[in-house]
Order: sequence, then structure tokens, then C-alpha cells
Amino acid sequence: MRTSCSSWSYHRVIKEGQLDQLGWIRECAAIDLDGVELLGRHFPTTDVAYLRRVRKLCADLHLTIAMVSAGGHLTTSDDAQRQKDVQDIGRWMDVAAFLGAPLVRFFCGKGAELDAGGPALHAKVLDAMRRIAAMGEQRGIVASLENHGGTTADQLLSLRKDVDSPWLAFTLDTGNFPPTSAVGPDTYTSIERCAPHAAIVHAKFFNVLPDGRDRDFDWARIHGILAKAGFRGFLSVEYEGQDPDEIACMRRIAKYLKTLR
Repeated sequence: MRTSCSSWSYHRVIKEGQLDQLGWIRECAAIDLDGVELLGRHFPTTDVAYLRRVRKLCADLHLTIAMVSAGGHLTTSDDAQRQKDVQDIGRWMDVAAFLGAPLVRFFCGKGAELDAGGPALHAKVLDAMRRIAAMGEQRGIVASLENHGGTTADQLLSLRKDVDSPWLAFTLDTGNFPPTSAVGPDTYTSIERCAPHAAIVHAKFFNVLPDGRDRDFDWARIHGILAKAGFRGFLSVEYEGQDPDEIACMRRIAKYLKTLR
């Protein structure tokens, strides 16, 4: 398994102006990550001239662009907004194709909304996801669905089965299964069920100990689950803890993850 991180792990220091996207890429190289996950909201522009700078910097620093991350809220009741989100995901697929990234992360929406919407909403979500997978196929990009918004393993696996496309896989977020941001009775079994379909794993950390481990999530156990499933991709860190010193936290996490590779 290789190591990466989402720029969301640094969202406070980026917002405060301590780092821009290019500075963050340099920091990822400095802490010896193997790749980077480029979050859409942290691009100052998607002009071709800037995208060339991003791609060249990653090449110079020997960093793989593991994924470009879009958003999406397909479970919304607003059909026009859903269509807009699908188009926006397609735009980020164009960016990913230019940068040479094999994956684009997207969100389905909220698990509770999917259940409450019944068959009518389910059909609309499936249609949107099929279009997203088809856009990915056209560009050679895997559409990577994240378990975001309280979606369950049952919901993810059902959607994957119904979309029935080899261009749809999972961004498996280890901290997003209900109860979100905490270890629950189904956390590890949910990871185990979804791991065979993961294109990338969001290695979620909340309470980072001095040695880089998470206080609550058993990463030795998670690593074992992923290895058993044959996962060989990126562990892309998303630090979402309360410690504002994101740079120091990520340096500890990166050092710890190297012990798991």
C-alpha cells in the first residue's frame, strides 16, 4: 500500500494562507508521501497554465496524483441541482484526465435522504451515477464513490450492484460509516465488506497520538482487513481532528503510516 493525503487534511492552514495548493504539494513530498489527492475546492484556478504547473511540480517531486476529488449531492430533491452536480463531476474528470489522475472521487449524498426518498429518488440517483460512470469511461477515469453523508455499507454495495459498471468503484472512507467520526459496532465489518471494491482508501484520523496512531481507530486492524482484501492502492489521509496544528499532526501520521506499508 502507498501513502497519500487529501488537501482537506490541511484545510485550516490553507484557508489561513499558510499554504497554497503548490506549497501543500511540497509539504507532502517533504513528509515522504507517495502521492497526493487534489481536492477540487483547493484549486485556485483550473486554467491549463496552472494545471501544467501542478503536474510538473508533482513530477519533479516524484509524487503520483492519486485522485482528484469532486463533491456531489445526488440524493437532493432538487433535480436541477442534481444535474448540475453531475456536470460538475464531469468537469473535474476533465481536470483529472489532463493531470493524469486515474480516479475522481464523488459523493452520492446522504444515506437518510436516500432511504426517505423511496423508489423514485433511488431511480434518479441510479441514473445520475450511471451517467457519472459513463463519463468516466469516456475519459478513462474511474468514478470513485465515497461513503459520505452517513451512507451505509448496505447502501453502497446496493448502488454499486445496480449501477453495474466496471468504471464505478469506492473511495472507502474508514471514518464515515455510521456513527460518523467514531468507531461503532459495524465499523470494521463495513470496511471489510466494501474493501474488495475500493479504488482508494481515505485513512481517516481524528485524535492523533504522539506516535501518529489514532486514539480510537485500530489502524493495525484496518490495515489487516485491507491486506486480506488484496488492496494495493493508496491510503490517502484525511485528518479531521480538532488540533489546529495540521502540519504537525500530518507529520506524525505520515511517519506512522510508513510502519504499515
